[in-house]
Amino acid sequence: MSKKLINCDLGECLTPSPDNEIMPLINMANIACGGHAGDDASMVATIKLAKKNNVKIGAHPSYADKTNFGRINHNLDDKALYKLIYDQVYHFQNLCLDNGATLKYIKPHGALYHDMTHQQPVLEVMCQVIDKLDMNLALVVQAGNEEHFKNFGNNANGLFLHEVFADRGYVGSHMISRGEKGAVLTNENAIIEQYQRFLSEKSFKIDTICFHSDNLASVEALKRLNNA
Repeated sequence: MSKKLINCDLGECLTPSPDNEIMPLINMANIACGGHAGDDASMVATIKLAKKNNVKIGAHPSYADKTNFGRINHNLDDKALYKLIYDQVYHFQNLCLDNGATLKYIKPHGALYHDMTHQQPVLEVMCQVIDKLDMNLALVVQAGNEEHFKNFGNNANGLFLHEVFADRGYVGSHMISRGEKGAVLTNENAIIEQYQRFLSEKSFKIDTICFHSDNLASVEALKRLNNA
């Protein structure tokens, strides 16, 4: 089985917070930037925690909608979308610098992630933000859509990390949409089995596997994998 980086969405101000127990178990921390969750205090605390555990730090921007946890599409025009993403990531990047840490990548959250996967203009705006901030930043994208991202990579940054989710339902390489039956796995054994299947997957490119911190079964699965 090949090695895949494990990533997790953190700094989302969950109660109780799972961040302290999850951080030592992962390779990449996608830290909420204030759009769907988080504020300066939570961002700084999570940056420091990631740095302490030698975990790669990523910005986790989203549509500005804490009420819906960033899971509703907002249909912004290119200018407004660019400002939304740039402002969140730029501020987060400065907080990293202020705390002696380095921003390594961007992973959009929720509806923004979905829109980037399926709408070329959203992907273009995301890469424009990267070109402006730091062309060495990677962009986490949904695995199984290589053609969509490969074709765009000829014209922009093109530094993509292809991601699957240990705790989301799939049909082949396609993730089941939230709200549909089987979209979220809530059984630890099922999550571990899917994680192990992705480790040996050969039919499409996978760089990193996500476990969601707001899914208790995912957190327990991570612990079991770490103790195995």
